[in-house]
Amino acid sequence: MSIALSTLILFFLLIPGILFRRFYYSEEFSKEYFKETFFGVFIATFLPALLFQFIWYFLANIFNQKVDLYILGNILSQSTEKSSFQNVEKNFLNIITYNSTMFFASGLCGYILKKIVRLRKWDRYSKFFRFQNSWHYILKGEFFDFPRADMTLDEDTVEDIEFVFVDAIVEINNESYLYDGILVDYELSNDGGLNYISLTGAERRNIKNDSKIVEGIKQDNSKNYYPIKGHTLLLKYSEIKNLNFTYYTLSYNDEKQEFTPREVE
Repeated sequence: MSIALSTLILFFLLIPGILFRRFYYSEEFSKEYFKETFFGVFIATFLPALLFQFIWYFLANIFNQKVDLYILGNILSQSTEKSSFQNVEKNFLNIITYNSTMFFASGLCGYILKKIVRLRKWDRYSKFFRFQNSWHYILKGEFFDFPRADMTLDEDTVEDIEFVFVDAIVEINNESYLYDGILVDYELSNDGGLNYISLTGAERRNIKNDSKIVEGIKQDNSKNYYPIKGHTLLLKYSEIKNLNFTYYTLSYNDEKQEFTPREVE
């Protein structure tokens, strides 16, 4: 048997693990952003693939669909018998059904497990379940629930956070400017770092035009801000010197009969 065909079959056997891993590490926690060793990727793929192969092997026996491991071993051997390929051709539809259901289940299980981890907040409470996208936990305020976090919320919860206000210092032509705005979205770079953030309701001012403190009272400097028209402002992380995040919730004001923002506590 050729090495190419043997490699192809082994890859086919690993597909359940690949799908499980792909759907577990999906969306904002996609593994495409993070560097891993070949050994780490192999183990994270091989073990789930082995588990699903075992489960489907026994399920097939329950439904009177025997999986002949001798034929598989014979195909992978150096001297493949013709009868093995004839058996594969004869049971082609059963093989397709067997593998397609296993592939679907492996991807679905990976996605469901991720949802359970997120719903139960296991990734916040235990580092073992934590995803590598540290920026997500910072930008969404979920780090408040980390066991080692020095800051905790006594009055509110992370789920009470309605929006995040961002202060970003950007250097332009050797001058430093402060950009303010409400966080809309973010994008990671291929190495897992922050690529850019997008803000709405943005405005900026030169750092030189900071508030003056007179007799211990900070003076209003709102006139020094330049409002930036547009729906979304993109700031490249490579051009940002400092970032500050403030997390807000909305409280109902009975007197004004409207919701007003306040910092989470």
